[in-house]
Parts: sequence; C-alpha cells; structure tokens
Amino acid sequence: MKPVLFSTVREWLCAEGLTQPFSGTDFAGCEDFELTGFAPLETAGASDVSFWVGDNFKSDTNVPGFSDSVLGQVQAGLLFVPASLVAGSESLTVLKARLPKVRALMPVENPHHAMVEFLKRFACDGADGVKDADGMNGAARIHPTAVVEGIVGEGCRIGPHCVVMAGAELGANCVLESSVTIYPYVKIGEGCIFQAGAVIGSRGFGFYDYQGKRRMIPHLAGVRIGDRCSFGANTVVATGFLAPTSIGDDSHFDSMVEIAHNCKVGNHVFMASQSALAGSVTVGDGSEFAGAAKVADHITIGKNVRVAAKAGVTRNVPDGKTVSGFPALEIDLWRRCMVRLKQLGKK
Repeated sequence: MKPVLFSTVREWLCAEGLTQPFSGTDFAGCEDFELTGFAPLETAGASDVSFWVGDNFKSDTNVPGFSDSVLGQVQAGLLFVPASLVAGSESLTVLKARLPKVRALMPVENPHHAMVEFLKRFACDGADGVKDADGMNGAARIHPTAVVEGIVGEGCRIGPHCVVMAGAELGANCVLESSVTIYPYVKIGEGCIFQAGAVIGSRGFGFYDYQGKRRMIPHLAGVRIGDRCSFGANTVVATGFLAPTSIGDDSHFDSMVEIAHNCKVGNHVFMASQSALAGSVTVGDGSEFAGAAKVADHITIGKNVRVAAKAGVTRNVPDGKTVSGFPALEIDLWRRCMVRLKQLGKK
C-alpha cells in the first residue's frame, strides 16, 4: 500500500462513522506518523496497521493466548481495538500499559470490520476488484487484450485476455480480473467480481438417448446473476436449457466451484472451493457449502442449510438443517453412525 498519514486515517474513520471524533492525544498518544503496511498482530511492525477483536488477550501467562510478555512486544503503528475496552480513561491507561510499543490505539465498534474497510480504502489498488466493485464512476476500463462484443455497464473493469461475447450483458461496476469468459445469453447485475479463469454461460453437460445414440442437448437459455456476487478463480456456471441458470444477490463462490445447467441459487449463498451442484439443483437463501461438498441433480436444498466438507447430498434437505457424509445425513445422526462404525471396526 502507499504510505498514508495516521491523521488521514483518523479523519476518514470519523467521517465513515467507524469511530467517534477525539482530540489528537486521547488515543494516539503520539505525533502524526506514516502508515506503510498492514500485518497480523503477532508480526506487525511500527508502521503497520493491525487489529484485535478482544478475545485473545490473556493476563495469565499459563492461559493460551497473548500473555503480557507477548503483548509487550506488539509493535503495530495503528491498532484497532474494541471501543468497549476503552470506554473510560482508566481502562485506556491499562490497555496502553499492556501495549507499550503500539504507537496508536483506535477504538472502533468492530475491529475486524474496521480493518477490512481500511484495506479497501487505502490498500486495494483495484487488482482484486474489491475497491472498484464498491463504486467506480465513469466509462468502463477495458484492457487492450480483452475482446468485448457484448454490453458492458458504466464503471466496469475488464482485465487482460477477458472475453465478453455478443449477447452478454454486464451491469455497472463489474470486475473481470483476467482470462474471464462471459458467453452469450448471460445477464449479470451490478458490482459482481470474477477472478481469473472464471467461465460464465458455458454449455451445460446434458444429453439424451434417441434411436440408440446419445445426443447432445443445446443449452441456449443463458445465465442470470444478481448484484454484488463474486466468483473465484476457475469457477464455472453453465447455461440453462429452456430456462436460464440463475443466481440471486450477494452470493459468493470460491475457486473451482461448479454450478451446472438450470440450477436456481438464491441470495446470500456461499460455496467453498471444489463444491459443486449438478443440473437443476435449487438452493435456498443463506445456505452454505463447505469444501468439496457435492449435490446430485434435481435436489432441493432449503434455506439456511449447511453442507459439511466432502458431503454428498442425494436427497432434499429441509430448511435450517446441517448435513454431513455420503450419502449425506443430518450431522448428529452421521456422527453417531461414525462412532458406531468405529466401534464395529475394533471388534
């Protein structure tokens, strides 16, 4: 990140409502200085920004966590801390005494959120799409090596070797990082991010038998994606047959995720790396899939469902359930089965 003055960060935090205005020495305890980087608390240097969420400082050296001897070595330039810890001058004095090498303590409601907002404001250069997707203005920026035949909205960023085919539409402020392919009949909302190698709208893996021969099904219905979604590296979303594959708002997909043809994915859905949905799967709002979880075709996953890592779902899952194993069972039942299987194995 480019160097930034502590006073600039302090003014920005107050303007964003992340902290309350205060005098220059209430929490800083030092003159203005430059911040040049960011790091975890354990490795932060004197000009780095870091944060502490308030649950890993231990006064007893025999308790796992940050003992006073460890705290005394923390060297962050700016440390975001929970505002509840510095509500009074006495607690502030105690905290400063435990962190003698920290140049500035900044009280915020949620240190983790403040750290994320700091990175988005001062450290992101647009390479990962975060800063740009939060609100770019003006004409789209298209790399000279990109091929854009479809419609690209205002403020989009199209990276090197990306392809937006004729008939595709991107809403405002979308980011295609590099080597992203958007097929025809794909319509994407605003503020979506696609990491390197993502493919949206490729033909679905569908075949039918006729006169003793397996024949390929044309998939021409496209893909519909809502607003503020993100797609990890080499993630694939296949186009629908007669109706489009659809994804709601604020859903996020890790690297190498597969969403097959005619799936209907709701809002606020999260899928970790190598998880996959076979054709015509329906996923309710708020559901989450851990790494390498798989769902068979024509299955309905309810709202707020959790699918454990490497689970294989072969039947519908009601709202709010957590499932694990193959074939996937409710997690408490699966755990009892595993215990019983282990016992049988020892006989």
